[in-house]
Amino acid sequence: MSVGFIKSPLEIMELILYILARVDGPIGLGDLTDLALCDEGVDYFQFADALGKLEETGHVSTDKDGLISITPKGRTNGETTQEELPYSVRVKCDRNVNALNRRLQRARQVRTQASARADGSGYTARMVLDDERGNVMTLEMIAPDRAQAELLCRNYSAHPERLYNRLLSQLLEQEEK
Repeated sequence: MSVGFIKSPLEIMELILYILARVDGPIGLGDLTDLALCDEGVDYFQFADALGKLEETGHVSTDKDGLISITPKGRTNGETTQEELPYSVRVKCDRNVNALNRRLQRARQVRTQASARADGSGYTARMVLDDERGNVMTLEMIAPDRAQAELLCRNYSAHPERLYNRLLSQLLEQEEK
């Protein structure tokens, strides 16, 4: 028997709307499931039924890529009912949503792509770093094969700020006289 605070299908729908109202943009089903199952009273099948009902009633929508977002109707109704969720569930959701939002922001700010060059002379590793105001740095490097281009992209993604700071220091360094 579950020991969670969420008991009814209506409470599960309220929980889903609460989560989607706080996420920075559309999210995949896996992420939404992980966030919604934060309370032991929610099981996957109840969650799936509640999500289906919210989609049928126009409270949430799913785009062509399978990403789920809250609609204006869902946002309005969710704001009305959010206080009905137990405080401990809201606190746990907020903590988990904040962690997801940080990951989503990082994914938007650090992007990489390894692609074959049009002339067939190898691959290009394209690496981008943005901040909240726009592009900070775009770096393209040629690699002899896909494996090396993907390695460049992976290593860049791990610490793009470190590379940016080193490059900036080098470029701004004054020549010694």
